[in-house]
Amino acid sequence: MKDEYIKNFYKEICENFEGDYKIILEPPRELNEDWIEYDQVKWEMEEPIKNLVNTLIKDNSLSFEEKLLSVYKFICLNYIYDVNVLYFFKRDTSDINNIKYIAVDWYGRIVGQKWIENRKKHNRRICYEFARFYAKAINELLGENDNLEAVMVGDKENLHYFVGLTGKDYSITLDLDDFNSIKDLTRLKLGLTIKGIKILRDESNKFKKALDKFNEGRPEELAEVKEIQNNFDGKDVIKYLNDIIDIFRKYNIDAQGFFEYMRSKIEKQGIEIEKIWKEVKGASEKRYVRCLLFNYNSNSYLLDSLEQTLNKVNREDIDKNVFVFNPEDNEYPYYGG
Repeated sequence: MKDEYIKNFYKEICENFEGDYKIILEPPRELNEDWIEYDQVKWEMEEPIKNLVNTLIKDNSLSFEEKLLSVYKFICLNYIYDVNVLYFFKRDTSDINNIKYIAVDWYGRIVGQKWIENRKKHNRRICYEFARFYAKAINELLGENDNLEAVMVGDKENLHYFVGLTGKDYSITLDLDDFNSIKDLTRLKLGLTIKGIKILRDESNKFKKALDKFNEGRPEELAEVKEIQNNFDGKDVIKYLNDIIDIFRKYNIDAQGFFEYMRSKIEKQGIEIEKIWKEVKGASEKRYVRCLLFNYNSNSYLLDSLEQTLNKVNREDIDKNVFVFNPEDNEYPYYGG
């Protein structure tokens, strides 16, 4: 039955998501479709997740859905998104009418033992890694239950992967690091609701009830930030943004979480942004974080995600030995993880 569930799930993905997608499975398997890909990397849980899963398997007080959400929460609280991967994306301008971004396979998608060992030294991960060990964790929690299966879902350009869970009872997608929005990796660290789980089918509301229970008591936005927003009169935008930064910094969120959170606040003011990169000096290998520039009232401002500051700057004075403007125009060697 699992193959039939996956075939139906692919139809549901096509109906609910824009673009071209594929389902990624772990071999061996005999399901052959043009939208099926077999992963080249073995699905394995990292040790902390494996320990949690083993504990949850023995816990008879929780439903499967509650256990699944417990792992989701654990990942969000204990890992951060490795934005360095986006620095290495290459821009393909060979067709000026169809400019593409290409992900390098060696950064987390097709990796060897050296990469895996190096990743144990820190908690930065990307979508391929999250999807692999979360799908593996879900399938371990399922045990011999053939009515559900976790798979990986990816766009055909290999730019983003997430987890799909499908079967008799429901079909859902679980995306804790959607880089087009404020990730659940950040939201859950702030104590906010889950936003990265999409229910495609759930006639009995079985999963919806579990998700609603998890989100119960969690706000959509930080109360302190909501108060600032409610009192904002629309006049001093820079002070307004810095007031939000002062609140946000108390939560000790990583640079990428800061970037995406503040980017959403800046763009809501109708301000156009320019993404730039800042090198993390002193790192064991070349590592970068995303920052942004914008113009407001004839002045230029730099949102420094590493320092978590917003300051007026002279664009010409920005240190080109620290900040990089167009990394996607270059090719880069393998750095090892």
